Amino acid sequence: MELQELTYLITVISFLGGITIFLFKNIVIKPLQNSINSLNDTLKAFKLSTDKQLELHDKEIDFLKEKTTRHEEQIKTLFSKGGEK
Repeated sequence: MELQELTYLITVISFLGGITIFLFKNIVIKPLQNSINSLNDTLKAFKLSTDKQLELHDKEIDFLKEKTTRHEEQIKTLFSKGGEK
């Protein structure tokens, strides 16, 4: 094999490799990257929604704790007044 043929073969292989890499990037990598970005956006929205729900639940729990404590004190007061009679 002469140098000219070897150069031609390397050029053709390089060209075909470049086309293969280009096609792989556009057919596989680009859609996959778009899907990953979409999933990332969805997860961010889910996290925000979950954080808001957790905040609401925490507020509700705090409110119920206060209400329960108030009721316990009222019950204690009623029992202590009932025992004095």
